[in-house]
Amino acid sequence: MPEISENTLMMSIQAIHQIAEQNSTERDAATGPEQADYDEIIEAYEIAAMELREVYEKSRAEDADLPPYASLVR
Repeated sequence: MPEISENTLMMSIQAIHQIAEQNSTERDAATGPEQADYDEIIEAYEIAAMELREVYEKSRAEDADLPPYASLVR
């Protein structure tokens, strides 16, 4: 697996979370087939977020200086 810095990992988590939230808001305003398109996009971001969380929690277990995951996605 490629190595990335802790800072890049934290920023990626925050960015993915923000984009997923934005798409959820846009989905709520959409109608019909547009909502289904948003559902697919949101699901893809949620999968990415889960993968990043797993990597983050593993890194956090090895380095106590990282903040709790929940503090990144408020």
